[in-house]
Amino acid sequence: MSAMTVRQALVALQQEGMIHSVPGLGTFISDHKMSKRLTFVSFSQEVIERGMKPSAKIVSAIKTTISDETLAEQLQLKVGDPIYKIERVRFADKIPMALEQSCISAELMPGLLDQDLNTSLYEIFKNTYEKPVTRAECVVSPVNLNKRQADLLETEFKSAALNFVVIAYDARGRALERCSSIKHGDRYDFKYSIQAES
Repeated sequence: MSAMTVRQALVALQQEGMIHSVPGLGTFISDHKMSKRLTFVSFSQEVIERGMKPSAKIVSAIKTTISDETLAEQLQLKVGDPIYKIERVRFADKIPMALEQSCISAELMPGLLDQDLNTSLYEIFKNTYEKPVTRAECVVSPVNLNKRQADLLETEFKSAALNFVVIAYDARGRALERCSSIKHGDRYDFKYSIQAES
């Protein structure tokens, strides 16, 4: 293999976030990093498309009632209505990438807690309840992890993270889920393209 080919391969690996260079020290293998595209795909889809295996660990899964007016409005429900709250750690090749808390209308998804919650919730919505997600709204905010979040993501207390708050809708405009997904700051970045107005 020629020196030029090796350099091109190193550049490609660096652009993919697989390796990083430290001046004066050399080139090192990076921790797993995923680019979050600004298009709508589930976590599981995103991981599979990168040639990795998605999995989840359930932290808690309960049926409760809404006490927060903002959450009720986001889910198009009323305070006191029944919901499921599901908290999971999401993994890519057994590496913790995100901590998700999903709030879901119990009336729209009866018996949800009996499903295999280690898999994609969106696949369950689609295949079991015939309510595929067709649209989502997302707000992204920087956060520092508290002790509990850091422990679940196996990282340092107060380390940087991105909180993706996503409200997912079906084709009829019904809010299926409100999810807070805290993504490990040094394992995620954004990838997007911008087109100038003509």
